[in-house]
Amino acid sequence: SFMGRISKIDPWHRSRGTVEDETEVMNIGAAIAADLRTLYEQRPPLMDYAVAGKLTEPHVSPHLAFVITRAFRTYLANYHASKVHLHRVAYKSFPLTKEADDALGQIRRLARLLVDSLDADNSLPVNMLWPLLMLGSEEQDPQERIWIKTQILRMERVAGNAKITAQVLEEVQARQDAEKVRVDIRSVMHAIFNSCFAIV
Repeated sequence: SFMGRISKIDPWHRSRGTVEDETEVMNIGAAIAADLRTLYEQRPPLMDYAVAGKLTEPHVSPHLAFVITRAFRTYLANYHASKVHLHRVAYKSFPLTKEADDALGQIRRLARLLVDSLDADNSLPVNMLWPLLMLGSEEQDPQERIWIKTQILRMERVAGNAKITAQVLEEVQARQDAEKVRVDIRSVMHAIFNSCFAIV
């Protein structure tokens, strides 16, 4: 998985900090980025129709269209979250690349499309927790931060760790605002909860 490959180059799984380390990490990061682009190029044609909300009657039932559209939008948001995750791990001290910045825009767009399709008492699917965390970890706009946190907290019915994820995100944002550098999310988890938990 891409998440596994990216995690292998984080400071928890390998040495970092020397010129040699960072050169190797950047080369690995470039290979992962290339593989991510290849994956996107191989996406099924149906995905573009579904993400655009173009699955309609009489071709598919409204329920099936909703399920397929939500699945592809969620999948695509996670794909873009991998690009953000890669940048935060491999290029932590550098400004966002256009590719990473575009990925954030896509996560934001897909999350809003998903939220707009929900009933008032429903929440995003559990698999949107990771993309929202990645989006929130780079978000600067205060109103957008509130919207992201609200969506994460709405997910408490489907994600048992939604509340603590929102807490971690708030702390990541606060530390990044204060230190003016990216903060490792796992370090924040350990600082707050003395443990690390998986985010789907």
